[in-house]
Amino acid sequence: MSGPAHTGVPTVVLSGAARGIGAATAGYLAARGWRTVVLDLDGEGAAGVAATLDAGHPVPGGHLGAACDVSDEAAVAEAVARAADLGGGIDAVVAGAGNLERRPAAELDLGSWQRHLDIHLTGSFLLARAAFRWLSAAHGCVVTIASVGSAFGIPRRVAYAAAKSGIVGLTRTLAAEWGPHGVRVNAVAPGYVNTEMVRSGLAAGALNRGALLARTPLRRLAEPDEIAAAIGFLVSPEAGFVSGAVLPVDGGLTIDGTFDAFGGEAAG
Repeated sequence: MSGPAHTGVPTVVLSGAARGIGAATAGYLAARGWRTVVLDLDGEGAAGVAATLDAGHPVPGGHLGAACDVSDEAAVAEAVARAADLGGGIDAVVAGAGNLERRPAAELDLGSWQRHLDIHLTGSFLLARAAFRWLSAAHGCVVTIASVGSAFGIPRRVAYAAAKSGIVGLTRTLAAEWGPHGVRVNAVAPGYVNTEMVRSGLAAGALNRGALLARTPLRRLAEPDEIAAAIGFLVSPEAGFVSGAVLPVDGGLTIDGTFDAFGGEAAG
C-alpha cells in the first residue's frame, strides 16, 4: 500500500476470507487500521468476520462481509465496485479463495479439474482485474496465494497443483505489466497450515502427520496468523520495492533436500 484510499482509511478486498488464512489476514490488517471487505462463497461467514472486526477494530464506514463467487465475472465486478464505493477506493487485494479435492489424476473428472482452475486461478485474475483501476489510482498492491504445490508435484492433487502453479505465472506477469502503473503484485506460498483443509486431510489419512512434520525443517504446522503476517508485510510500505516475488512461508519445506525418511531425526 503506497497511498490511502480517499476516506483516509486504506481498504483491502480479501476473497476466501470467511475462515482460515483469509480470516486471519482480515483480522491482522484490521488491527493495523485497514478497512476490510471480506468476500466468500459463504456470505454468512463473511458477514460474521466483518461483524467481529467492526466490534474489535472499528473504522469509519465499517468493515464489509459479502457473498461472492470469485469464478463469476459479474459477481466479482459488483463486489469490487461495492468495496470501492464503501472506502472511496481500493488499496490492496488479497486473492485467497480456493478449494481442494484429493483424487488420483487418472480418476479426476473434468468438472473437478475446471472448478480448481475457476476458483484459484480465474478467481484471482478476475478479482485483480476488477480492482485494477482503483489500485492504479492508489499505487496499491495485489497478493495472491500460491503453495508448496507450485514448487513440486504432490500426488492426488493435480488440479490444485496446476492451479497454484498458474498463480505464480499470473503473479509475475501482472507484476511486470502493472508495475509501470505503480501497482505491486506478489504471492505468498504457504506450506502446511493449521487450517480446516489440512486438519481434514490428517483426519482422513490423506496426510501423514509424522511424515509431514519430519519433512518440514521447523517440525510443525504453520498457524494462519503467520501466513497473515507475511501477507501483511507484502501490502505494507516496508515492501514498497518488492514486486513479482513468491514468498515461501513453509517452514523450510521446499528447501530441504534430505532423502531419508525422517530427515535424520524423529519428528517431534
